[in-house]
Amino acid sequence: MTGHEGAQQPAGSEAPPPAPQPLIDRWGRWLAFGANLGVVLGLIILIVEVRQNAALTRAAMEQQKNQFLAEIELSISRREMAEVWVKSIYTPEDLTGAEARMIEGHLAATLLQWDQMFQMEVAGLTSRERIQQHIRNTSRFYFGSRFAKNWWRVEKPGWEGTPMAEVAGPIIDALDENFLADQMNRTRLAPLAEPALPTQPAQPEPAP
Repeated sequence: MTGHEGAQQPAGSEAPPPAPQPLIDRWGRWLAFGANLGVVLGLIILIVEVRQNAALTRAAMEQQKNQFLAEIELSISRREMAEVWVKSIYTPEDLTGAEARMIEGHLAATLLQWDQMFQMEVAGLTSRERIQQHIRNTSRFYFGSRFAKNWWRVEKPGWEGTPMAEVAGPIIDALDENFLADQMNRTRLAPLAEPALPTQPAQPEPAP
């Protein structure tokens, strides 16, 4: 062993301090941290904006769906159309070709209103359960008659392989074909009975 190998550091002496880190390295680490933080914040903002845009799109399409349904109802309520609609409920055999075509147009418009909801489902703006509930709620008032159910039986093959046949088909098939007739009968009020005339009190006979 040489004298240099066994030499020890004199007591009281300290190790030399580490060399100072270059300023450029510290700035580089801070810039990298800032860049990563910016990416994370950007992703969060993007997610919030996407959700907001989806909510706005959903609200707009819901409003459009309701407007579509309101236009169908307003069209049916017009006097000429209302008479044909009631005729299709009570005596569909008496419909003329032109009158039958008027009813078909409204039934087709109802299917298109439902189809809009299926398009919303594809875009991730609504659920299949919500669509089923909407169709259950509205189908009775448009397809709850003999004429409407027969029209659907004729048109149904054209919708095979689509959500319309899968979802709306069984619901329409299960409807009571007399629902609309019974509904209209229930909402009618019986004529009021004529009020009885008030009886006049008997007048005392004059004294002789």
